[in-house]
Formats: sequence, C-alpha cells, structure tokens
Amino acid sequence: MEFSILNGFALKMIMTILMVIDHIGYFFPTTPEYFRWIGRVVAPVFFFLATEGYDHTRGRTRYIKRLYKAALIMFIGSIILWSPFREKPFISSNIFFTLAVNLSLINEIQKDNKNTWSIIPFISLALIAEGSFLATIQILIFHYLKNDKKKMSIGFIIISLLLIPNIQWMQVFALPFILMYNGKRGPNIKKFFYIFYPVHIWILFLISCFVTP
Repeated sequence: MEFSILNGFALKMIMTILMVIDHIGYFFPTTPEYFRWIGRVVAPVFFFLATEGYDHTRGRTRYIKRLYKAALIMFIGSIILWSPFREKPFISSNIFFTLAVNLSLINEIQKDNKNTWSIIPFISLALIAEGSFLATIQILIFHYLKNDKKKMSIGFIIISLLLIPNIQWMQVFALPFILMYNGKRGPNIKKFFYIFYPVHIWILFLISCFVTP
C-alpha cells in the first residue's frame, strides 16, 4: 500500500489547522490541555517542509532573505501590538526567524569555500530563536537524512523521546505526516502562510488581552 499520499499543500493545510488549535490553547489557558498536545506535531512538519523548499528552490539566497524579511516584519508588528498591553507576555512566536537562521546555517555549511568560524554566528542566532537547539537538530536531521527515511525516522524518534516528560516529546507523532509526504509541492500557497501565520497570532493575542485576566 502506498502511504505517500500528501503533497506539500495538503500538509501545510493540515498543520495550519492544528497550529491554530495549538495557539488557541496557548493564548487561552482555560482551553483543554490537549489543544497544546495536538500542536506539538506542527513545528517539525514545517521544519521538514522548509528543508524541502530549500532543496528545490532555484534561488536559495532569495528564499532565506524572504524568511528574514518576514521575521523582521513579524517582530516589528508584534512589538507594536504588544506595546499597549505590556503587562502581558511579549509575543515571542516567530518561526520565520527560526527557519531563516537554520537554513542560513545549512547554506553556510554547504559552501565550497566555507570557513568553520563563519557558522558560529548562525549557531548563536539559532540558539536564541524559537525552538533553540531542538529546532536546529531537527532541521539538520530532516535536511541531511531525508533521503534515508529509516535513519531520519530513528533520529527524530530518539530526539523526541529524550524530551520526556516535557509534552514536547509528543512531536514524535509528526513523523507519520512527514512519511506521508509524496515529494510534490501541490498548489503554491507560500504567500498565504507568510500572511496567515503572523496575523492569526496577532488576532489571538488581541482577543486574549480583552477576555483573559
């Protein structure tokens, strides 16, 4: 039986729905705890798809620059929205920055004339990005082992289970979604995600400011 039934578009749509559920759980603590459990699968799938995008784009530098630009816009927008509600935690979510610095790291590693010291700034930035070293390890696993699904799966499972008892271990359930990816992009919705991701977080943040203590 063929299990590779999901293209990139389908995966992104499924993860977008789960991401919204997760963020509802984050901004509204009285929601069921399983909202947060569900969301653990989202980031790894987007990490995997980002490495796919990096591998197949005709302009890797442009791709990375676009992520940095999106990260900056989201950071500025988050500061503006948060400013009137400074008693609330800052809106720290910014997966664009996480993807940008980690793909920059891979891009630097792959250069023919690379300097070992040149990767240190990207490692340092990755450590302060959302997901920190955990995101970096996953992205490297997905990038370098994706052509050997068995090794990739084992590496990802080990990393996930080492996180027990933190609920982040539940990210292991992202693996079936990743293995169902058929290598096809599907309809191009990159502009949708670049807009939807920050906007839905900002909307949830604003609503939470008025309905939660």
